Parts: sequence; structure tokens; C-alpha cells
Amino acid sequence: MPPEETKEPTETPTEEATASSDTSDTTEADTQTAQMPPNEPLAVETKTEEATPAPRQSFTSSDGNLDLLNQANQAVQDKIKLRLEKIMTMFDTKPKIKNNQVELLLHVSDATATRYLDILEKEGRIKQIGITGKSVYYIKV
Repeated sequence: MPPEETKEPTETPTEEATASSDTSDTTEADTQTAQMPPNEPLAVETKTEEATPAPRQSFTSSDGNLDLLNQANQAVQDKIKLRLEKIMTMFDTKPKIKNNQVELLLHVSDATATRYLDILEKEGRIKQIGITGKSVYYIKV
């Protein structure tokens, strides 16, 4: 037979405990939550020294920034010309070239390859055959 469990009598709350838990006497202004602090004036920080921002460099200043910009633009143009010449040398081995072949040759995106081929077409060095899609190819003029 299992041993019997003995129940201890429960204590009833004292008057002090019930009085401290009763919050009906307090007003809303007395209560404070973690989400909303009581209304207090904001502390205003005053700055005694204001930092002046550094002057912005202009590309038209006389200290050589314009020369740097021109050199950078010239480097980009030289790189494009070199890539266009690579495309033209590809025509020495193949009679017609597609956009995907230019992408693989130069390691560029589809849009960039199309842009390079459009430049060559506007210069009159190549001609586009077809309008859109997989059937488009270019021939040397």
C-alpha cells in the first residue's frame, strides 16, 4: 500500500500583504512603466566649440585635381579602345561573331558586350545582322 500524502495547511495572507498589493488607491501619475518614463524636461546639451566641416574638394581647383580626373577618364577610354581592338581581331579568325562570344572573350556582362558592339557598329567597322534574340550576329564590313 502506498504511503499516504500529508497535506499541510495553507496560510492565509495577512492584512499587510493584501494592503500592499491593492493598487486602487494610486493614481496614473504615480505609476511608472519600463516603456514610458515619467514626464521630465529633456536635458539640453550645449556645445561650446562647433566643429567646422572640412572644405569640399572641387574638381576645378588649381591644385591638380582636374588633371587627375582627366587622367582617369583617359585611362577608361584607353581600356575601351583596347577591348574594341580585341573584338576586331576576333573577326580575323571568325567571319561572324555573336554577343556571347564577346562576353567570353572580354569577361564582361551581356549589356557591356552589346554596348561595345554598338560602338563598333556606329563607327561603321561592323554590321549587325538580325534584330533581336539568338539569331543576331555581327560581320566585319
